[in-house]
Amino acid sequence: MSLTTTPLYYFAALSGFFTWSFHRIHPVRGDYAAVFYTVCLLALYATTVISKIPFPFTVSITGMGIHALFALACTVGYRLSPWHPLASYPGPYLWRASSLFLGRLSFSGRRHLVLDDLHNQYGPFLRIGPNQLSVNTTSSNIMIYGAATHMEKDDSYITPGHLDALALFFKSKSRDFQAERKRIWTQAFTSSSQPLKPENSVTHFIPALERRTWELLICFDRRQSDSPNQTFDLYEALCHWSYDFAGEMVFGGCNDIELMKRGDPEGLLMGGKNATRLLDSVGQSPWLMDIAWHIPAGKAMVRLRDVAAAAMRRRVESDADTTMRDLSSYWLEARSPHGEKIPLTDMELDAVVAIQAASDNTATTITLAFYFILSSPQDYYQQLQKELDDAFPGRTGPLDWDILAKLPLLNAIIAETLRLGTPFYLPRVVPKGGATIDSRYIPEGTSVTIAAYSQQISPQNFYPDPLGFRAERWLPGGLGPGSITNAAALFSFSSGPYVCVAKAFAHQEMRYVIARIVLAYDFQLTKGFNAAAYREGILNMRTTILQEPLFVIGQRRPGVIIPEDH
Repeated sequence: MSLTTTPLYYFAALSGFFTWSFHRIHPVRGDYAAVFYTVCLLALYATTVISKIPFPFTVSITGMGIHALFALACTVGYRLSPWHPLASYPGPYLWRASSLFLGRLSFSGRRHLVLDDLHNQYGPFLRIGPNQLSVNTTSSNIMIYGAATHMEKDDSYITPGHLDALALFFKSKSRDFQAERKRIWTQAFTSSSQPLKPENSVTHFIPALERRTWELLICFDRRQSDSPNQTFDLYEALCHWSYDFAGEMVFGGCNDIELMKRGDPEGLLMGGKNATRLLDSVGQSPWLMDIAWHIPAGKAMVRLRDVAAAAMRRRVESDADTTMRDLSSYWLEARSPHGEKIPLTDMELDAVVAIQAASDNTATTITLAFYFILSSPQDYYQQLQKELDDAFPGRTGPLDWDILAKLPLLNAIIAETLRLGTPFYLPRVVPKGGATIDSRYIPEGTSVTIAAYSQQISPQNFYPDPLGFRAERWLPGGLGPGSITNAAALFSFSSGPYVCVAKAFAHQEMRYVIARIVLAYDFQLTKGFNAAAYREGILNMRTTILQEPLFVIGQRRPGVIIPEDH
């Protein structure tokens, strides 16, 4: 270190300390920071050249390296120190230093399993990042997700790339905006028996659901007959059905998503899942998401966005000629309190969210329901078939939604599938002034989430056999004397201000599709199916990826004829 560079290096170290001090209180977007430091490096290089300091490039890189090293050391040191506001909360030591550990875990799809193991090791309050806590108590649900505290979504829900568009799913600019946008969506999913207005209810979606479900049964037959093994992948068929129906539900006659007929040669399905997976994992470090957003993504990952945006534009252009009451109708009719329309960019983003949410989770849950009932030794498939035959002797006649809602075993199977198949991670931000959860004070600004999976397999909430698929636990009498079934510990659709607006319709949709399939087909798994390996291959993030196909053999039941006018 020469006399000419010593002051520079001291300044670099000191500026690293002040950088940490500033960023700790005032977070800066990752892409802005990257640009700023690039400019600083170039400016430093130019200064060393003008000052005729020897080896200007080496000096510049060394100076910026010292700055970065001191800033990083201060950041990590503070996060690991006893002076950090979350220092008293236990958890993996190194996870305190960076949220990258949580992001990597999220990408693996095993987050819920690892967090459950960590809660068993460290207790109900677990520090899983520099500013993140996971809480494993049922009572914390009210504080974290309840309307009284109204904790906002954390920064992992920020619109990717800070796009100039707003959507219901992403972090809102204000509570008023979120409430207004939710009100618009809620109109479309009002119960068919008690609509707010006669023209507003889910009944408008029923004809499309029925038609697409009949088309699904035809798809089963076609794919099985085309297969050399006379089998078909039930999961793939259900995913294609759900995308087709979601497209029609959102865009009406402007939908051209026809995966049941054409397949998915462009990778729309996995592209959407992979994009969601990256949002969930990289989003745990918002600064990294800011930078990663500028890296060109693969075509498959943005294909769903492009398809939905194009369909939304067609839907806007043909609004006057549209007769179906689709979801877009509500967006196009909506006006803000000041009389403003929803911007097209917002509707395009909402369309992507609607397609992905309406298709992904529904298809996955139905698939898992069939996996559980077909692989279970309890003969649930035959029991469910009998329950449905008794309720609908015609097998192909209309399915009354009110009757479906009252069938004990059908609804028990769905509830048990949701319990084991939806280990979601829903972080919220503690508001100003902090919050007390189960007698523990949580500082303001902390990202806190409930350990949903741990709660849903806890013997304190579901007993006995909390890890097993036992639909009877949801029936009267449960699993016998001493059994426990705590429905309040089921977090599949969240709760409070951010509860899923389509929760009721999603249940109706799953009841209808499962019933229609079971009434029409005798299903069995292919020979040699490994139920344990299939379950091991289930990856959960903000989406669910089933690594193994669910090949089944379907046999049309006697007297089942698909209506020609479906």
